[in-house]
Amino acid sequence: MPEYRENEARKYQPAEGQYWTFPEPVPAAAQQPAPHRANTAGWVVAIIAVAALVATVVWLGLTASQVPTRTAEEQRAHEAVQTPPDAPGGGEAAHGPANEILVPEFALWAPGTKIQSTDHFPQPGESFTAQSCTVAFSFSNSQGRNFAVTAGHCGKEGDLVWPTNATFAADYLREAGRVVYSGLYSPGNEGVDVGIVEITDPDRTMEVVGDPIPTGIGKSVPGIDRICKTGGTTGYTCGTFVETQRVQIVNTDLDTERPTFGDIGAVCAAPGDSGGPVFTHVNGRAVIIGVVSGTEAGRSEEECWEGMENPKRMSYSNVEQFMGVVNKVIPDAAWVTQTW
Repeated sequence: MPEYRENEARKYQPAEGQYWTFPEPVPAAAQQPAPHRANTAGWVVAIIAVAALVATVVWLGLTASQVPTRTAEEQRAHEAVQTPPDAPGGGEAAHGPANEILVPEFALWAPGTKIQSTDHFPQPGESFTAQSCTVAFSFSNSQGRNFAVTAGHCGKEGDLVWPTNATFAADYLREAGRVVYSGLYSPGNEGVDVGIVEITDPDRTMEVVGDPIPTGIGKSVPGIDRICKTGGTTGYTCGTFVETQRVQIVNTDLDTERPTFGDIGAVCAAPGDSGGPVFTHVNGRAVIIGVVSGTEAGRSEEECWEGMENPKRMSYSNVEQFMGVVNKVIPDAAWVTQTW
């Protein structure tokens, strides 16, 4: 059994990364309340990753990479979640009524993998910025190619994806992946804030938020009340489901406003969390039901905690939306249906 690192996930992530319990809500009285802001008419979503630009990087022109690699224990823990097992007894015997869960035949990157993207290969000596985001989950197709799902605003087709621990010139000689589709920018897009990355360097070491967890997509799950998310900036935060299929206006710094829609939850999120997995609790396991999109315009910098009087809301693309994008872009994606 691997020795897990200390992190926020450890509060409710048990050994082996398979079964989850959720933290108790934090009483509002235990926190300093954030300044109350008057409600505005309508719902406006500020894209989380727009402000999440990695600090300007100046290359030193070094020839050797100093990106850390995983320890043997960390590597074993990561490999253990690449092909998630079915629940004992098919799910029902151990935990109650079974639910249909889509599991990829192989998932190279764990949910919560941190990424950064650029629109070109930076050259030695160049100062540049990269946009930070998070991966919701990954999967493979019938040809053995590997893909990852993130937010659509995290990059346009052809953009390059890098590990967040890339620092030196040699680390940028070959990208870890490329954006192959954006539900906001690609031709024929559906206005859904979901993007697909093809993983081009499967051997690259990628940073993960907390301990790696298996990938399970909620194909058929019971009514959702309590939800959580994983993000590269704020880690694991939880709250309540609010509303589904809400029309939103996406503000980006790349072009004009873009209409989109998605579900809403009272969950804390911040710049850099975009693209992360939104999940719920199904028979003791974390099941992905969404992809983080944005937070309320004008409140992205506010302090936020679970149980606050005027909770900040998070927008996310739901299962129907992100699986619609996956099935359109990668029609031969390899899935197995399990019962959890």
